[in-house]
Amino acid sequence: MAFDKSYDGPPTGSASGNREQLLDLTTVLAPRQAPVYGMLPKQAATADLVEWTVDNLRDADADNAVEEGIDVGTSGGDSLKAQFGSLSRLNNRLQHFRDTFNVSKKQELFDSVTPVRIQEAEEKATSQLLRDIEKAVCSDNTAVVGASGTAGKMRALGAWTNPSGAGDAVAGGVSEIPSDFRTSSDAVISSSSTELTESSFNGLLTAIFEETGEQSDHVLVAGTTVRNKIIDGFTRVRTVANQNAGGDTLIASGNSTTFNQGDGSEIVYNVEIFQGPFGIVKIISANPKCIADQKRAYLLDPSLLGYAEAMSIGSTMLEDQGGGPRGYIDHMGTLICRGPNGLGKITDFAT
Repeated sequence: MAFDKSYDGPPTGSASGNREQLLDLTTVLAPRQAPVYGMLPKQAATADLVEWTVDNLRDADADNAVEEGIDVGTSGGDSLKAQFGSLSRLNNRLQHFRDTFNVSKKQELFDSVTPVRIQEAEEKATSQLLRDIEKAVCSDNTAVVGASGTAGKMRALGAWTNPSGAGDAVAGGVSEIPSDFRTSSDAVISSSSTELTESSFNGLLTAIFEETGEQSDHVLVAGTTVRNKIIDGFTRVRTVANQNAGGDTLIASGNSTTFNQGDGSEIVYNVEIFQGPFGIVKIISANPKCIADQKRAYLLDPSLLGYAEAMSIGSTMLEDQGGGPRGYIDHMGTLICRGPNGLGKITDFAT
């Protein structure tokens, strides 16, 4: 006998007395993690245009030799040099994020399988806003100046790691990235004809090292296609303890790292550790709903990044005007990038 569903009309005949069962179980089938936003050191912002300075060292000079007895600044001696000629100012625009929530008066009063009262609506809106922040940070968005009819936007990771350094310097009212601080074109894999191999991945690390001279640890936040390609293509049956003297590249699994999600919660991510020629890379999965596509990955040095918050993620309740309780979640912040030349990215490769 087929079951008569209540939404098809009331049951008839012998089914009239049948009980229905609706399980007290609802699954949210959507990833909520925000690994990039979670790893960024947070600090306060007090203006719409957040600014910071970066500096560089001059080229090394093998002929720096001092003649005996010659005073500084005299004829034949060292000339006095201005040490801060490369000091530059970088900046970014604040972005205001908001999501609203409300429930009807009846829904607030009645029992239901999935709690759909105002508190649960508030929590869901918070999770959705967190994903919006993560997607904005990981996007290719260029800066936009807020004005009447126009919402301000931050310069995102995709724009900070643009080797041309341009694109939003005029329209967004932010500084163009000086050439000395731009992401190297060799630190970007962006061609569908380029194979993502161990050699090409090491090329990203090499390009960053040649720019910074630092063997820094990096985090690769990767879409599923990138992560699977690296794990399947580079993995050797080898552990840290068994790495041979030949310097084989290593991927070790079973490690973890913890990121604060910005709403007070913490998420533990499983990571693979890639040991390359110029440092160690922790490989974690990007939130697949918050990245341009699954062939996108960012090679990040957390010490070169930050996030300035003018307003932490918070909730505001609005007046109930008769329809039921309502409110909104909002947040205001922007991405800080202290050294684009220390970052890399993958946007496309041959599969």
